Amino acid sequence: MSPLLVELLDCLELQATSAARPDVERYRGRCEPSRHGRIFGGQVLAQALMAAGRTTAERPAHSLQALFLEIGDPTQDITFDVERLRDGRSFSARRVLASQGDRVIFTLQASFHAPEPGWEHQLPAPPSPAPESLPSAAQLAERARESIPPEAAHWAGKPRALEVRHTVAPSYLGGPASLEPNCLWFRSESLLPDDPLLHQCLLAYASDIALNDTAYRPHSGADEPRLQFMSTVDHAMWFHVPARVDEWVLYYQESPRAAGARGFARGAMYTRSGALIASTGQDSAMRPQTRPPAAEA
Repeated sequence: MSPLLVELLDCLELQATSAARPDVERYRGRCEPSRHGRIFGGQVLAQALMAAGRTTAERPAHSLQALFLEIGDPTQDITFDVERLRDGRSFSARRVLASQGDRVIFTLQASFHAPEPGWEHQLPAPPSPAPESLPSAAQLAERARESIPPEAAHWAGKPRALEVRHTVAPSYLGGPASLEPNCLWFRSESLLPDDPLLHQCLLAYASDIALNDTAYRPHSGADEPRLQFMSTVDHAMWFHVPARVDEWVLYYQESPRAAGARGFARGAMYTRSGALIASTGQDSAMRPQTRPPAAEA
């Protein structure tokens, strides 16, 4: 098992601690090593879902909605306070506040649903090359070293806790500007425990990979203003059927709209056999530079 995957699994081993309120269950988790000086949003999503899921009597999650309120410090632990909103016969609802010190950096509401039979349908999975035929992120970075943006040069292509194979190179790996949809494959390179909550949390972790870039990529050309700032504002996810993250998952992404200094992207996750397992949506603050940097003025 790779050291980065070990680190991520350790981050998901939340420690129960005492809470100030009797109606709140509190957990604490540490952060994985940062690639670019920020907490990766998928990490906080996964940890908050893990905290909420520990309180739901093994009901699997079916949806989550999250707000990213402040940029977190990857050198500090995160505290997760879970509030039980409802426990019905079929559904449970939870609210989670994630904080560092006295700063609330993230909120999540999640719904959990006891399995039951019902109708089924789905749209077909998009065509995609097999993951084994695609280059690794490190190989993409090596091939496109001269076209990687300077602000991404120190982290683009570095390993992740999950193995990722892109069908279209993202802009931070030298990919061209395009409005076309993006697909990537991801998996853990090692066999994981059979815990369904762990696999849902790792799907939530992976759901934040490349969505921001998919929204920004249409505007990454040389004749466009450079990107001044980009950060996730909110994120939503729906889990349709169980799946494993130690098997290849295809993540289809598209960005139907950007406006008002925000970029929206949505995605769909499929098993290798074509079953739709999860859907995502994300809106991000996405600001172009309005004047040249001081060094270039």
